[in-house]
Amino acid sequence: MELASDAAIVTGAASGIGRGIAEELASQGTDVAVADVDSEGAESVCADLEETHDVETLAVECDVSDSAEVEAMVEAAVEAFGQVGILVNNAGLGPFARTWELSEEDWDRTLDVNLKGTFLCTKAVINHMLDAGIGGAIVNVSSINFEHATDGIAAYCAAKAGIAQFTKSVAGEAGRHGIRVNAVAPGSTETAMAEGLMDNQFGEEWLDRTVLERRFGQPEDIAKVVAFLASDYAGWVTGETIHVDGGQHIRGLHSYWDVFQEVQGE
Repeated sequence: MELASDAAIVTGAASGIGRGIAEELASQGTDVAVADVDSEGAESVCADLEETHDVETLAVECDVSDSAEVEAMVEAAVEAFGQVGILVNNAGLGPFARTWELSEEDWDRTLDVNLKGTFLCTKAVINHMLDAGIGGAIVNVSSINFEHATDGIAAYCAAKAGIAQFTKSVAGEAGRHGIRVNAVAPGSTETAMAEGLMDNQFGEEWLDRTVLERRFGQPEDIAKVVAFLASDYAGWVTGETIHVDGGQHIRGLHSYWDVFQEVQGE
């Protein structure tokens, strides 16, 4: 398996799924720009990658919802690596609140980071690819929630659904330029974002809907599929959103809100 480029940008890579993706790409010999609002976390990941793998890394502090910061991130990665032919749009967040209790600020921030950030990073990297005359691969991180709604995360569901459709649209536009665009849709994955929700009834609800091993997904489960989509093994694949969830999407999702309230003691 050969990746589409010797250099990649991974957003939200200071922890969780993003870190797992950065580690997988580095293990394949790819230089990685680790972008995150957590600059110390990004630097720590870079140090670990360079110690473990024979690659160059770059830690970049970046809020993906800010176009100026995104442009600066891409410029820094290009300066460090020469060309960047892989982008993984992983940065995301999702506050819990029923729609009528969700603040406008939280709605805006959720769509800005998850959806607008994916747009801004994609735009900047494709412009670099076109200017450099190279093809490449973009992988967006959606969620099982792009098609299975869950009470309490309407903004997150809307953003992840938007990413899935955005993936198709950009794949259609960029394909003639040798740029493939796909997405992965993780299910319940053991990360800091889900901390405190897996060792109680909430976690049991997730496990009951997983049809393979009775376990939570791990960042490396997602990372391996991302690497596949960024490789020549997926050279005839574009516009797809692939579930990486142990089969949770087969059974769908419980509403969870009543369980969440019990867990929070409400």
